[in-house]
Amino acid sequence: MTGALTSDAIIRAWEVGARRSPLDRAMAVLWAAEDGDAADLPLAERDRRLLAVRDATFGSYLTSVARCPDCGEMVEVTLAAGELACLLVAPGVDEVEVGGRAVSVRPLTSRDLAAAAGALEAEVPGILRTRLTGAVELPPEEAGRIDALIEEREAAGELNCELACVECGTEWSEHLDVAAHVWAEVDAAARRLLREVAEVAAAFGWPETAIMAMSETRRAAYLDIARGDA
Repeated sequence: MTGALTSDAIIRAWEVGARRSPLDRAMAVLWAAEDGDAADLPLAERDRRLLAVRDATFGSYLTSVARCPDCGEMVEVTLAAGELACLLVAPGVDEVEVGGRAVSVRPLTSRDLAAAAGALEAEVPGILRTRLTGAVELPPEEAGRIDALIEEREAAGELNCELACVECGTEWSEHLDVAAHVWAEVDAAARRLLREVAEVAAAFGWPETAIMAMSETRRAAYLDIARGDA
């Protein structure tokens, strides 16, 4: 299981990902967790590992909010990271018969999405199909069948929450963007840490490196002293 992010790792992930795309931010979190090269993981496996990092770092339960599409009321839902991770199943390599020959279709990865980033919307299916099938030339009707397979498989690997509004009774499904949710928590934690370091530094004159090297318990104790709470 992927381990927790230390305070220093949270800051490193934040520094790397703060000015980058959402795709890069997911990679930054896993890089800071020393999870190897995650760019070639199937997206469902990437999200499963992000949830493991989130569970180990911030706790087992995450809270998400969504706006009711009918009355606009905010609906809050609490989810267990471990249970969500169990629902994420990465697809394997599918063999599809096309024109009497077998074509292998591998899972979509972050590297594939990066390769298609910036392309025109109409070009994206072709870029992904070429990468996932190994640049196999296909007739237009067969290409469409492969595109539909890719879309269907990736949709099956996403997380969707069934929600109900207590105000108006509306029920709807909401996509849970794991990478965006985990990044939001890393971003908030990094900014909180930096504020705490600034307070301790201002009170005692110590450099950032010395404060960040402290255990969380010790740093919190000095923070209480700086605030006059100890």
